[in-house]
Amino acid sequence: MEEINLQTEDNLNIVINFYEAESDKAIILLHMLGRSKEDWNNFANSLVKKGYNALALDFRGHGKSDGDVNKFTEENFNKMILDIKEAKNFLASNGKKKIAIIGASIGANAALNYAVTDKDIKNIVLLSPGLNYKGVKTDETIKEYKDSALIVASEDDPYSFGSSKTLNSLNKDSELKTYKKGGHGTRMFVVTDLENVLLEWLEKNL
Repeated sequence: MEEINLQTEDNLNIVINFYEAESDKAIILLHMLGRSKEDWNNFANSLVKKGYNALALDFRGHGKSDGDVNKFTEENFNKMILDIKEAKNFLASNGKKKIAIIGASIGANAALNYAVTDKDIKNIVLLSPGLNYKGVKTDETIKEYKDSALIVASEDDPYSFGSSKTLNSLNKDSELKTYKKGGHGTRMFVVTDLENVLLEWLEKNL
């Protein structure tokens, strides 16, 4: 794993962890609110073993990246898609042609909202998305997304579970995976078979 600094188009320093594999397939991993790129360490290493490059970033205001999330407005949160854009550009410039995005919680919302702006992104996974996290809304963008999407949520996470069912109903190409008990976002990795589900889905779709 290599830690790398990237510069966004609005001049913020964004820090990524890049896990390299010998292939042109790559996965961008987006953390939850108040968390960091390190949440993805175990899964990123599993991706590399399966031949995928992995890139986990610290969103602006989080981890080692510029900004203070405690001072963010809705506009700041919506600009997180610029962090994803820079991560994608980094992968593309390094010869990674097949790129998927997996986001958790607000990272899921940002993943969707970025994907509708970039025709190169054909696969997204939304872990515990919401219809509206901190002003980052998904109910309209889900209708615009035309490629493969997997939405995952747990019944013991009521807001996201309800949001996920609504989002799935608004997109004819998405599929919904639910758990009875799994918690929120990346916490589902701990108590469910989520890792295997994601690896199998990526093998079929990417």
